Amino acid sequence: MFTLARLIPFAAIVAITAGCAQTPVRSDAAAAAPGATSPAKPAPKLTGTPWKLKELKGKQVVRKAPEQRDVTLLLAEGRASGHSGCNQMMGGYTSDGVSTLNFGQLAGTMMMCQPQDMDLERLLLTTLGEVNGYRYADQELLLLKDGVPVARYEALTVK
Repeated sequence: MFTLARLIPFAAIVAITAGCAQTPVRSDAAAAAPGATSPAKPAPKLTGTPWKLKELKGKQVVRKAPEQRDVTLLLAEGRASGHSGCNQMMGGYTSDGVSTLNFGQLAGTMMMCQPQDMDLERLLLTTLGEVNGYRYADQELLLLKDGVPVARYEALTVK
């Protein structure tokens, strides 16, 4: 005859054995098929995202803080603004939100800067005036002239 005192140790052994036999739970990454990759992170939005210039007309743009500020661009509600290498810039733009982008006349403050910064600013403002499209390459924004990249920006992270 089974007594409660004999039944409790037996139930404990059965529970422990059943627990050891269970298959471990795998994370989504581990459960994915071999060679499968996670979905690509969507590119930041064209508007409302602060962008930092990384390349202009095929040449890498490197700034040395604190003497040189980053060259930036922010597009929001038809207004373009940012820092053009020497001065603050502002003006208008139009976009279909898919692939076309055109800048209107851009204006800027009139500070005197180092010659290389003024050269960069002049080239940037001329280049932005030629832009007629955009596309994304991974997380970067490419500004295009007739389908050819003329400027490459990366999204700035807000701290």
